[in-house]
Amino acid sequence: MDYPDYYRSVGHSELSQLPVVNLYKELISGKRKALPSGTWEKDENVIIIVRYALEVNLGLKKEQIPKINRAVIKEQKLWGALNRFKSIRKLIQFVYPGRYNEFDFSRVPINYWNNIQNIRDRLEWHLQREGIRIEEIPRKVNRDLLVKWGLSNPLKRYGDSPFRLMNALYPGIFKETDFKKIPQGYANDKQFLKEQFMDMLRKENIPLEEAPKKVTQRMLLKHRFSGALKNHYGSPSKLMSYLFPGLFSADHFHMRPNRYWKDVSNVKRVVMDLIEKEGIAEEDVPKFMTKKRLMQEGLGGLLHEYNGSPIEIVNAVFPGKYDITEFQRVPNQYWHSQKNRVQALRTFCEKRNISRESLPLLNRAYFQKHFPRFISMVDRHYDSKFYRWIMESFPEYTFQPEEFNLLVGVDGQLCDSKEELAIHNFLVQTIVSAKIERERQRFMNNWHKEVYIPDWVIYQNHRKFIIEYFGLYDSSRYKTYTEKADRKIEFFQSLKDYKFIAIMPDDFREKGFHRIVSLLISKGVQLNVHSSYCY
Repeated sequence: MDYPDYYRSVGHSELSQLPVVNLYKELISGKRKALPSGTWEKDENVIIIVRYALEVNLGLKKEQIPKINRAVIKEQKLWGALNRFKSIRKLIQFVYPGRYNEFDFSRVPINYWNNIQNIRDRLEWHLQREGIRIEEIPRKVNRDLLVKWGLSNPLKRYGDSPFRLMNALYPGIFKETDFKKIPQGYANDKQFLKEQFMDMLRKENIPLEEAPKKVTQRMLLKHRFSGALKNHYGSPSKLMSYLFPGLFSADHFHMRPNRYWKDVSNVKRVVMDLIEKEGIAEEDVPKFMTKKRLMQEGLGGLLHEYNGSPIEIVNAVFPGKYDITEFQRVPNQYWHSQKNRVQALRTFCEKRNISRESLPLLNRAYFQKHFPRFISMVDRHYDSKFYRWIMESFPEYTFQPEEFNLLVGVDGQLCDSKEELAIHNFLVQTIVSAKIERERQRFMNNWHKEVYIPDWVIYQNHRKFIIEYFGLYDSSRYKTYTEKADRKIEFFQSLKDYKFIAIMPDDFREKGFHRIVSLLISKGVQLNVHSSYCY
């Protein structure tokens, strides 16, 4: 008898009476802390327990089963099965072979989107379900809908442009202007811009010879010329002169003299007039003075003179009055500079008279209440560790780990929690002839523009390992923790030069060091542990 196939088809009543199910019932009821060693190594046990958990215990329907996530795995205590198969999709396909195709799962396999036929098949499956014909795609299928359909990955491969994606799937069928949003890069296509400009004049009923007097920056933005305007310093006159060289002279446009914006008195007069016209209070100036607002007012030349930065313009008019944190947005990649990050915190603390003794109290909860905009920056550049930002910003203070409630390992390295301390000391004491670095190496995930600092990087016998303890996985303390953890797992698994080991909360809290030993050995880490750990 082929036992795996037998247990895939056995009825729920017989399934519920099997001995291994009785052990599993004790596990989920709390009477048992773990299943016997080797339970998940047997194929029939995986099939029996997973079927019982999903079909009987949860009562899931056929179409619901492939949609389960790690929260279900945790709730049903199926980490052992998941660790064996490495992904939910592979686990479900093993238990239910041939029942589900790739469309039934929330995630697709690695490299699935490399095959353009897979992209076309999945798109057409959605089109058929929604009753959308291929020729209707430009009018009915936009970026948000493609993301909703699970096509965000192929969309990114084509610059987040629905047109470019569709052009790759159906070459020559669509034009750029068929779509509601024009793709990036077409702001540099002169012939395309010229046709688009003439189409705008027809819609606005403006003769070409009257364009210099009647075409405004606001009109151009309305007709989606924002990219082209940026290439011409926000100036409608420069754009029109580029599209129709020799057709218009300076007399046709309301143009300011050369070097007009180099005179700060002109800048002050224009900015103060704008503030007065809109009735803006002085404390609201940083939030009011945006690039979009200045372009709408025909002040592209002013923006160009000040490097496209409203912040520089405001500082020229009100020198020293505002700091960077008071503006609605900071320049692109502003936080990539350590100097800017340090200055922001020092200025923030100086204005609020925050003393040295109070600095360790500046944690996530504090900024969530007083200045939430800093949180995403710390998440990206300090891996959510606020104490790192504080220590970097105030090197003149000799902070002790205890002031941030940090813990010190047996080798002097810092840990953030008692659980991390216990794991760290265990690693230091049991891994043979290795260099263990805690939170020292930075990895850049360019796809999501995130910096990751692993809990541990281990160097042993010319091999490198990354170990991450996801102690708050599925916790409600931080809403985005689990989502970022999933991105970390996917990223670390993709690194060719490193072996990645993920320690989940249940691995440590319920199974202790025995489970950690098993994970380390499975990846080839050499240990010196007591034999009682190795089962």
